[in-house]
Amino acid sequence: MPKLSFTPISTAFVNICNYLLSLGMTSGRKRHRRIGADVRVANRQEEYRFKSCPSVPISEKESSRYRQQLLAAVGKEIALLQQQSLHAAVVANFFPEQQQQFLIRPDIEVIIGKAQRFRLQPEDSIVQVFDKCGGKLLIFGGAGAGKTTLLQQLALDLCARALENPLAPVPVMFHLSSWRNKEIALAAWLVTEIQSKYGIRPDVSHYWLENAQILPLFDGLDELEIDSQEICIQALARLISNPKPLQFVVCTRWSDYCNCRFKLHLHGAVLLRPLSDTQIREYLLTAKSRELWYNIEHQPQLLAVARTPLFLSMMTLAYEEILIHSWKRLTEKKDLCDYVFNAYIRRQLGREIRQKPTPDKIRYWLSWLAKRMEEENRVEFSLENIQPSWLQTRAQQRLYRIGTMLLGGFLPGLAFIRHFWLRFILWRSGYIPWNYRRFLKLATQRVFLQKTGERYRFVHRLLQSHFAQLP
Repeated sequence: MPKLSFTPISTAFVNICNYLLSLGMTSGRKRHRRIGADVRVANRQEEYRFKSCPSVPISEKESSRYRQQLLAAVGKEIALLQQQSLHAAVVANFFPEQQQQFLIRPDIEVIIGKAQRFRLQPEDSIVQVFDKCGGKLLIFGGAGAGKTTLLQQLALDLCARALENPLAPVPVMFHLSSWRNKEIALAAWLVTEIQSKYGIRPDVSHYWLENAQILPLFDGLDELEIDSQEICIQALARLISNPKPLQFVVCTRWSDYCNCRFKLHLHGAVLLRPLSDTQIREYLLTAKSRELWYNIEHQPQLLAVARTPLFLSMMTLAYEEILIHSWKRLTEKKDLCDYVFNAYIRRQLGREIRQKPTPDKIRYWLSWLAKRMEEENRVEFSLENIQPSWLQTRAQQRLYRIGTMLLGGFLPGLAFIRHFWLRFILWRSGYIPWNYRRFLKLATQRVFLQKTGERYRFVHRLLQSHFAQLP
């Protein structure tokens, strides 16, 4: 493996990481009783996990066939997400013919144990850090800092390794906010997710997990409630303390993890730093956005927004919709970010002069969808996720009950009837379009959503939260 280049890093990061890594699974002296009760429940669930579904050995031929299926599905999923990313939209807009690849990577500070502390050089790969950490890594960063992008790149590197080496574990990405029922053991939830997303039989993925042939890449820990984060961290700790411990990676926000009482006992961590002035300038000049750079280079409050890769990409795409004089009059960071979101939404909705549905309807439907997803703390959505709880009034709920009873008496297939009737009521109420699938495709083309399989997600959780706040 190539040697990593070493550069001194900030003392604060080193000290805090040493503290976090040394904590292991210790907690503070005071604990909330409710958290303690939840943790005990989680402990009991994990203790008896899989007893109702014992691991059954599978043939080498069968395992190899499913392994190739999973590797192909994971690789396709990540490729689709990257093609539908904001960065890909910047490339497509400014380099439509050459499709020139220019990618800005934030500075990455690394700490491994108590001995090795350095800044990752541009020529170095995150998979090298992963290997030096013994296959267990924490990725820290702020909101929109590029944690998920880095995790996807690591996943592709690990997929390539698994294709070359049949003994290497298969990387699979999981979003922890989807683990809503904490009474289900984390390992059992992983099996369910692998079956739901990739069509792998539960007994096969169960056997893989028991034998450390799956490499989970966890995103979204910081999107759980603080109590749920505590439970999740303990479940992750038990997962890696099995007789055959798993390799794994966890992404989370730096501040959220510091506030948790429980910590993972890992060997290393990385921190994504905000973009520097030089990195912002190089990105904008490469993207032929020289005017945008000249307008923000002497505006500290605007540069502060641009230091986040998410907003830098949005600013580049939506510059024509940004009125610099109006933008720089804002003083609060949230207002400055909201201004970028609104400019991006206007720009993506105004790409066609004559369009159906109208921009106002698209904005309203996306806002309504985001509100329902935020209420349920979801980051992924499929048509099957539409629930009766989405009905907003008692009259709508009563109409739904009456309709399912009446239609169910005349037509077979009660589940289909309920789903159809529910969507009909939502459409009649103006909450969703008649052809929802076509609308979701349109929203994906406008780079509001990303699609993998039959699942959709907003291009970033911050954009989902912003849509949910719109009237």
